[in-house]
Amino acid sequence: MTPPPVTSPLRRLACAVLLQNRARSCQGLTLIECLVAILMVALLASAIAPALALAVATRVQSQKSEQALQLAQTEIDRVRRLTERGQANETLPAYLAQFPPRVAGLDNTNQAARGQAAPGGQVEIDRVNLTTADKTLGIKLNPAETGTTLATDCRTDASCDFAVQIYRSKGYPDSATQVPSAFVMGVRVYDYGAVTSGATLSTDPASLALSAGDGGRSRKPLAVLYTTIAAGERDNSLCDLIRYADPDADVPADCN
Repeated sequence: MTPPPVTSPLRRLACAVLLQNRARSCQGLTLIECLVAILMVALLASAIAPALALAVATRVQSQKSEQALQLAQTEIDRVRRLTERGQANETLPAYLAQFPPRVAGLDNTNQAARGQAAPGGQVEIDRVNLTTADKTLGIKLNPAETGTTLATDCRTDASCDFAVQIYRSKGYPDSATQVPSAFVMGVRVYDYGAVTSGATLSTDPASLALSAGDGGRSRKPLAVLYTTIAAGERDNSLCDLIRYADPDADVPADCN
């Protein structure tokens, strides 16, 4: 016959403590524990929120700047093609209507192009209406196309994405009715809202650094390009380029 187990007072105390702890563990979290957990989550969220806001704002700024830069480069390529084609075309007014506005007092240097004043608040949706450098061309991204296809028709949507300031120097020859052989061209791409807000615009480009706000795009251009365009597929191109660079320079004797 098996003898009954020996139960000492110490053993009975240990069993009582174990049963009490099991009972407490089945009751769940206490109010104090819940408050501590909520406080920890709040502290963690407050630490992460500024970094998230900074990352989102910087990403938006970078995306807009990339689109604006591609738009500015596309405009320069378009005018460069027109310069080459217009030299051999008799319908010069048709080409000149697609050219940037000519600023008669603007010298043929990139430094002079940088000094051109910022545009006003007038936005045109038709390129032929860009008769002065203070006007801008309204551009909206084409949502029906993938990639970087752009559309300049904002008639169906009053809110464009960008407003582009385009202008050129007097060039050579210095004529308002002739496609120039060489000239300086400036392109500044602003956020559409910046131009239509009535604020005084700047010519310095917006910052591409980390930013928790708009990065200055409410008054600064998102992309700025200045370049010299010259026709190189003509018999007299070299002579024209010499005269463009220095009107007082001596040109070869066989120049027209």
